[in-house]
Amino acid sequence: MIALVDIGNSRTKFCIVSKGSRGAVHSLPNELLSSDYLTGYFNKIDKLIIASVSRNALADKIELWCQKHNINYQQVVSEKCKNDVISAYHQPSQLGVDRWLTLIGANTLYPNKNILIIDAGTATTIDLLAASGVHQGGWILAGIETLFSCVLDNTSQVQADLAKTASVSFGASSSENVNNATWAATIGAINLAVSQSDQQGVVIDEILLTGGNGRTLASLLSRRCTVIKDLVFIGLQAYI
Repeated sequence: MIALVDIGNSRTKFCIVSKGSRGAVHSLPNELLSSDYLTGYFNKIDKLIIASVSRNALADKIELWCQKHNINYQQVVSEKCKNDVISAYHQPSQLGVDRWLTLIGANTLYPNKNILIIDAGTATTIDLLAASGVHQGGWILAGIETLFSCVLDNTSQVQADLAKTASVSFGASSSENVNNATWAATIGAINLAVSQSDQQGVVIDEILLTGGNGRTLASLLSRRCTVIKDLVFIGLQAYI
């Protein structure tokens, strides 16, 4: 069995691959990732494949645990090409590995398609992948919660509470104004990304959303789109 591990900015997610099939994805806060936790979940695996956009200390902790338990350890990093996917970055290692893996995952699911990929987590990233497999570049903007916090942290008179329900309607209170604007700004960026893709000569065939806010964004978009929660893990599985 092989464990696929994705360390994000605040949470670690993982799943077990057995006989080519991925199991359920588990998630925990980064601060709870301990040696005891690793032993409880990974003591029967043969190999662990990791991707991390977070602190190196977490990846180092996992690598030391693997060495102690004689488990094969592999850390995936962004590279110039993998399978049919080619990075747009002049320095490929600077592309976030989570974004790199969503490109590979998208190409695996929809080969020969022009794909817009939105990964909506702590940051919201938007990437364009051409049917040829060549990454056309992308954008990074603050995620929903980060946008919300940024407004409050940088204004003295605006007071708002994070809402449980997403909306892009005009608000009648400061809380509604701030909350709804974060969703509206993100939806606006996605719509503009589609237009920008057209200008670059890449007409979108598929819009994929992933990440913690992916499903909510999909409900607010007027365009046809698909939510794929485990897109990063589909990309990671390509490294087995």
